[in-house]
Amino acid sequence: MTRRQFLYHSSALIAVMAVFPTSAFDEMANGRNFRSLSRTSYFQLAAQINTQFRVYAPDGRVVKLRLLKAPLTAPSPIVPGRRPSADADNEKFSLVFSGPGDELLAEAIHLFEHDELGRFNMYIGQIGPRNLERVRYQSVFNRPAPVRS
Repeated sequence: MTRRQFLYHSSALIAVMAVFPTSAFDEMANGRNFRSLSRTSYFQLAAQINTQFRVYAPDGRVVKLRLLKAPLTAPSPIVPGRRPSADADNEKFSLVFSGPGDELLAEAIHLFEHDELGRFNMYIGQIGPRNLERVRYQSVFNRPAPVRS
């Protein structure tokens, strides 16, 4: 492929991505029941504490995780005379899961599936010590607060 062809194809791809949001590509790739986490509120996620999520590992395994907790960080206080941080108005929370100790998942983006929430991609990483009975994972969010209509 020549440089000119590469630039032409890259420009076309960028134009398509500008017109269609990435969530549309996710839905096409993962089916109708796919949901973008950007469209899922903290409260929808936190309502699923003590429920089971199916996680699809790249090697074809399905690992079942249970949502243990969903701590929400309070907004930073406004200090007179100080400029607030760039993420001061962001929604900050984490999701903590527990899974079987004999089926370790890599720190990566995985396809999750839940009976209420549908399918979505989410990054998880292992936290705390692993033992034969269980391993814990966490996903951390720091994102603009959703606009309520």
